[in-house]
Amino acid sequence: MTTLNSVKLANQLRAVERDSGNYERRSMLAKQESAFLKDIENSVRQRTGTMLVRHPTSVTVNASGPLGFRMSAMVEDGRFTLYFDDWFEEFECEEIARDIFDAALKGEARLKVDILSGRRWRWTLERLDASGNWRSEGSIGHVIWRFWGRQSSIYLRNEFPPLELPAAEGADGEPMQRAN
Repeated sequence: MTTLNSVKLANQLRAVERDSGNYERRSMLAKQESAFLKDIENSVRQRTGTMLVRHPTSVTVNASGPLGFRMSAMVEDGRFTLYFDDWFEEFECEEIARDIFDAALKGEARLKVDILSGRRWRWTLERLDASGNWRSEGSIGHVIWRFWGRQSSIYLRNEFPPLELPAAEGADGEPMQRAN
């Protein structure tokens, strides 16, 4: 009987150790996820004309106009997912997800939307490279059985200008210079 009790106790201790490790991991992930969403939120707040909606695990920004696209950044279990219109991609690297989201805010990323017979069916994310050319980053599309019909493409691009803050004045009324 004593052996049975000691085995039960050992199993309970292992379960507690395992659960405490999971708790620590979940706690670390929650902090990382919160920091990611705060960084995205700060980037959005540095742009004019943005309408931000914050949820516990995501941030959504409405399109900049009729030729823009809705953007969302979602984070769950250490995975970062971006949704631009109907295009989406999941990232394991927070920095890459944040970089692409920022590029889309600044107008340095756009969506090429392919249309077939009046229906949107493929979305391709394109980014502006250093030489000013648009480079394809990835596509997602619906499976369509009707491949005939009129084909066309439109480009959606958000353009949120940077927030202009008034220059701070010194005691003498002159604009203050920032120390480097």
